[in-house]
Amino acid sequence: MMMDSREFDVAATEVILHEHTNILMPMTLVAQQVGLSCSHLRRKFKQSFGVTPTDYHAAIRLDRAAMLLIYTRKSIMEVALECGYQDHAAFSRVFRRHFGSSPRGYRESMRMEIATNGLVRDDATPVNVIDHEEEYFLVMRSFGDDKNSEESLRQMLLSMCPQHAKESIVESVCFYYDDPNITPTHRMRKDVGYRMTRRATWNPPLPLRWVTVPAGRSMSATLGSEKDREQCFKHMAIRWAQEHNEQIRVDHSRVIYHEGMRDAGMKSLELRVPLD
Repeated sequence: MMMDSREFDVAATEVILHEHTNILMPMTLVAQQVGLSCSHLRRKFKQSFGVTPTDYHAAIRLDRAAMLLIYTRKSIMEVALECGYQDHAAFSRVFRRHFGSSPRGYRESMRMEIATNGLVRDDATPVNVIDHEEEYFLVMRSFGDDKNSEESLRQMLLSMCPQHAKESIVESVCFYYDDPNITPTHRMRKDVGYRMTRRATWNPPLPLRWVTVPAGRSMSATLGSEKDREQCFKHMAIRWAQEHNEQIRVDHSRVIYHEGMRDAGMKSLELRVPLD
């Protein structure tokens, strides 16, 4: 989706829905936050995404549930609750309608498919566990059918960023939220932007926003190239985590571009996946 000022309210709506996948989000409240009437918001959103905001929210909640089923050991009820479903039977019914399989059957078949297709390999990049302080990121949302490059999105972000915020930039980052085996290509989301030394008092207009990653532990691996990210993530989330009795969080997985390392001729891409 090409971004211009006329579409910021639609992208802002998507960000709000993404940030509330753990609850049923009243569309009247969403419309109020982006300054549109419900009918106007529904019409504009459907023009951009092909579905209403309500249907989109239901789909990304189920996408999140699918990722939790594949990449964590959480029970089906725990997954249901984390995705805003209070009843096991209701969750299973909606999940089966969307994916054509029960949550348990889906978990088993997808893990078998990953193992059979060799997406988790013995020769994967070594994984380290690191402790990190609270981190701050200034990002802009991008979608799977976006014609803009990451660099052009960062330039767009910078053009909207006051000088005092630019002075806090440390390095480039890209957050990934979806799995290509779950989410259709046109709905794949990522946040492109920068890690910052501090969170400035400036509040950017959506869909620009601050992302705060709380202090904690993360798995870390060096990537040879961007195309290695998906396979490395699967190895970290399934094999490595299982062997080390760890469990990932499906939020805030990110690739960090260490520009200084690259300038010195060293590997510059690092994948970080938060641990529960």
